[in-house]
Amino acid sequence: MIIILAEHIVLDIENMPRKIMDISLVEENKSDYTFFKIDEDENEDNKTLKALKQTYVTSNYKNETILNLQKELKTNSSEISKEIKLDSYNKYNNALDLATRHYITKAVEFIEEAFKLNPKDPDILNLKGLLYLLKCDFSKAFESFYTSQCYGNNELSRKYVNLLSSKDFKVFLERYNHSIRFINEELNEESIEIFDSLKLEEPELIEPYVISILLYDRVGDNAKKKALLEELRCIDKDNPIFEKFNEDGENIENSINKNVEVKTEENTTKEEISKTNKKSNKKDKKHIILYSVIAILIVCMGAFYINNQKKINDLNEQISSKESELNEKDKELSKKDEKLNEAQKTEEDAKENDEKLKEQEKEATEIAKGAENLYFSANKYKQAGDYKTAIKYYEYSLKANDTYKFREDAIYNMALSYQKLGDDDNAIKYYKKFVNTYKASSNFYDDSYYHLGMLYYKNDRLQDAKNAFYDLRGSDPNSPYNNSEKVKEILRK
Repeated sequence: MIIILAEHIVLDIENMPRKIMDISLVEENKSDYTFFKIDEDENEDNKTLKALKQTYVTSNYKNETILNLQKELKTNSSEISKEIKLDSYNKYNNALDLATRHYITKAVEFIEEAFKLNPKDPDILNLKGLLYLLKCDFSKAFESFYTSQCYGNNELSRKYVNLLSSKDFKVFLERYNHSIRFINEELNEESIEIFDSLKLEEPELIEPYVISILLYDRVGDNAKKKALLEELRCIDKDNPIFEKFNEDGENIENSINKNVEVKTEENTTKEEISKTNKKSNKKDKKHIILYSVIAILIVCMGAFYINNQKKINDLNEQISSKESELNEKDKELSKKDEKLNEAQKTEEDAKENDEKLKEQEKEATEIAKGAENLYFSANKYKQAGDYKTAIKYYEYSLKANDTYKFREDAIYNMALSYQKLGDDDNAIKYYKKFVNTYKASSNFYDDSYYHLGMLYYKNDRLQDAKNAFYDLRGSDPNSPYNNSEKVKEILRK
């Protein structure tokens, strides 16, 4: 693990030299800059960019930097004027002052302006690298330090080139990128857990605070979000994230929308009360009329019953006769209904068989497109949140003739999609299939074990969860998940 990396960066910024602003003292070297090649150790453990492979920082920055420097030295050997140098020194000094007062975002703007004016000055390049390292833009930081070492071969740039190429930094970056992957998979709690540990280890790095604030805003934990905003103000006072939230830590856009909704609800309530009152008055009038009609009907019916008892008895006999006829017709209708239901069921069975045939034809047509097309189609459905369709296309890709290229990723993504749907049984099934099929060096191997263990734990299968995490330790001891506080907590139970 990197040892107090962020504190080193802050101390190195404070110890950066200020530039001389007396134009008569600015040195003017008429000769071309010398290009220093840094030999690369052939030892597998010490290759300059080995630590940055398989991450968001691409592995070809060193080669690109060398080529760009060589091209620049061939095409532009003229020395910049003292006036331009002086202007670049002024911007460098401004950036240095802002950085020491923790206005990192504005300091980056000034150092970029200084770099455009004087791109070969080692101090400018080193300060640029330190600021981008605080911002967690590791690719730009490495490029700045390496370029500085090529031009000046100084101790500070050499220190950070070695640090960004170390095994400790590789482990740090793997954890950082795991948390980013969790965000893309909407696993917010897992991402927050990793970023919390990164902030404890490297409290001066800015990006973990920014991402954690956005994650806490997403999950609705306003107390932690507000606390992190206060902590961020201490290390980057002018970060753009502060424009998104008010003094109470509330999202400004959500607050505006909420006020609009409240006003709309108030207006709606007033209108509903008014309408209800009007309806009540109308109902009262209707009730008076209705009661009068009922009273008249009762009187008339009483007189009719007294004076026409015989006619009523005749009517009752007729009604009984009609009821008998209706019962017979009901029986006939029941028989017809049974026949209709049988016919309908036959028709439904035929439709179901027809749909199955169509589905089989569609499946055959889709499978013929090849595993690659099917896999990427499934990914599009997954990103859109249509996990059911995504699972179907992952299944198609597994049945294609060329599935061996995408089988590993398809199985993992099927498990993840079932987990998103809340189908824990199928998710566990496919995570188990992955870890039982592939080696520890495979992509998503430790991810599958982690998800498997967490699903067991969620479903009150504590021993199964422990077994999964112990298996992960045994098969992949270098996995960042082994250091997860949640995993350690489960194993202690």
